[in-house]
Amino acid sequence: MGSGTRLTNLFLVALSLVVALGLCELAARIIHPASDIFPSNPAIDPILGHRLLPYQSGHDGRGFRNETSQGDFTVVCIGDSQVYGAGIARGYAFPQQLSRLLHQPVYNMGLGGYGPVQYYQLLQESQQLNAKKTVMAFFLGNDLLDAYAAVRQDHWHGLRPGPTAAGQLSAIPLCARPYSQSDSRELQYAPDIITFKLKAGGSWVWKVHSWLRLHSALYALQYEGMVKPLIQMTLERKQHLEIPGAFSVPGVDTIFMPNTNLRGLDLRAEDVRTGLLITRKIIDMMGDLKIPKKDLLVIIIPTKENVYYRSLRDRNAVLPDEYECAVHYEREIGRWLQQIVAQNGFTFLDVFPPLEEAARQGNLLYHSSSDAHLNARGNRLVAEALYQALRDQL
Repeated sequence: MGSGTRLTNLFLVALSLVVALGLCELAARIIHPASDIFPSNPAIDPILGHRLLPYQSGHDGRGFRNETSQGDFTVVCIGDSQVYGAGIARGYAFPQQLSRLLHQPVYNMGLGGYGPVQYYQLLQESQQLNAKKTVMAFFLGNDLLDAYAAVRQDHWHGLRPGPTAAGQLSAIPLCARPYSQSDSRELQYAPDIITFKLKAGGSWVWKVHSWLRLHSALYALQYEGMVKPLIQMTLERKQHLEIPGAFSVPGVDTIFMPNTNLRGLDLRAEDVRTGLLITRKIIDMMGDLKIPKKDLLVIIIPTKENVYYRSLRDRNAVLPDEYECAVHYEREIGRWLQQIVAQNGFTFLDVFPPLEEAARQGNLLYHSSSDAHLNARGNRLVAEALYQALRDQL
């Protein structure tokens, strides 16, 4: 065989591979929503702090995780990454699961890094969608710190509570564990937390990986479906368990992070107290909006530690003081906020009981790592609770 024939054959093989990969790439983009594949890169926003640009990474014309932002929506769900559906495919986020249960369009208006201040702004923006019901989902795991961080922006400076406002919190009993400044952490700007820093420096291997992760649907699917789970089961899980205070329990395939949880809830910390006062003010401001109070339903997505507390007790697990205090604060703050919601005439729906019961029955509701987001099954339970509350009102 001559050299010319060999070169021709090599060229044909290479061309076939390129065409095959191109067809697989095209198929991957057609079958899978881009928001399930590509990481998003928020842009700075003077009011919300950050938002996604329209049609970026498979998001809709408003920058949210929906197929479309056009048409009529029966329900709008507002919140942070718990509403967005971080760590799961778009179709498994509870707003999308609720849509299938209701057989009516539900709009997902959640984004990672948002908190009560952003929820208030989104509640006003959501009026353009003319939905019959709006669900606002708080997540006490980080909402109080997010509220504190948001008022650093010029637009929200007026939300800072006055010196006498702290007396409003006197009814909330404190945990016995002393608060230490060593527990505090530096606040980060949300896009630094929720954006993959793939464009940063590194070896040429990392740069190739970064480029493919950002631009190739086929590569991203292989990474998310095969490589990343392997990393999570081996290196990542080991690394997470080395974090101070982190632990796991036999028979419960997830990692608990009570230290991190307590950091966002400990009322001995000034930023947490301030964030809670801002959250109360936000709910009062919601009550002043010209929005029918019967049309707003408020829920609190519980933390993993709260959901599994009784399940771990059932297993006679020895829980550290940080775990006990985090659950104490979450429940006490939750009850206090429920009263504020009721005083403003809004409806509160408790989605905690079905999640706690499912955990006690041995269901895995979270990911195997320290990820604090509900998995698809956990999102299903939230969707079912909302369905039961809303089905006769729509």
